[in-house]
Amino acid sequence: MNMIEVENLSLRYGNQQILKRVSFTIKKGEIVGLLGPNGAGKSSILRILAGLVFPESGVLKIENVPQKSFSNLRSYCGYLIESPSFYPFLSAKQNLNLIKKLRKSNVNIDTLLIKVGLENTFSKKTKNFSMGMKQRLAIAQSLLSSPEMLILDEPFNGLDPNGFQDLIKLLKELNGKGITIIVSSHLLNELEQFADHFILLHNGNIQLNISKHKLLKSKNNIAFTFKTKLNANSLNNLGIKKVSENRIIVKLNPIEVEAFVEKLVQMKCIPIEVENLTVLQEKYLEITK
Repeated sequence: MNMIEVENLSLRYGNQQILKRVSFTIKKGEIVGLLGPNGAGKSSILRILAGLVFPESGVLKIENVPQKSFSNLRSYCGYLIESPSFYPFLSAKQNLNLIKKLRKSNVNIDTLLIKVGLENTFSKKTKNFSMGMKQRLAIAQSLLSSPEMLILDEPFNGLDPNGFQDLIKLLKELNGKGITIIVSSHLLNELEQFADHFILLHNGNIQLNISKHKLLKSKNNIAFTFKTKLNANSLNNLGIKKVSENRIIVKLNPIEVEAFVEKLVQMKCIPIEVENLTVLQEKYLEITK
């Protein structure tokens, strides 16, 4: 079932056209990665969905029901737009209790803190939180209304590798409980780890709209880098078209990679690096040159 459908979404700031009749669908229970370089229109879409910006045109359906305004989505969603901000001299629990009163929420704060992994912060002031802890607290405040959907704008900014993996784990857990998630990011490889569907934006247009299932089925360019120079003649029987001194690029689907590496090892051509240039990466590089 479709959670939301957006049709012909356009946005203009003065003479600048930000979004150009963009249309997309988000299925219930999906994690959707909204990708693109800075200025592509990612944040603008999320601000419209959050009811913070009013589009020039566009139609929204929620669970197949047409809506008069994009603001109607607020009752279904929790949001993290831009950087999280909290009262620095209050604890996580105090901050959430304050927001809970403003929103007239019935959510149990202790249970919520456990859900996002902040149950042991006690009276620690948020000014002393790491960036990863602040992001967890931001996710917690977005869950105060028990939303069916989370809309997260660049939630990985400023996170170290451990913080990034912790946030990925948390989002997967929330998704496993039925929450639909839209995440905007320009971090291609990282988002590929956990999203189910990808929408690639550039200059206000959708350049690619593809599921992870289709992405994995497609043959990708796989780059193999070697320590020493390669003998091109010895590689001809492997169907390699592009050969440089110590790097080859071969079109393979994911299940063929292991067998190909085994052939290389048998030929005593052992790669020191294998890079999967997916359709997503290739398209991204192609449109952002």
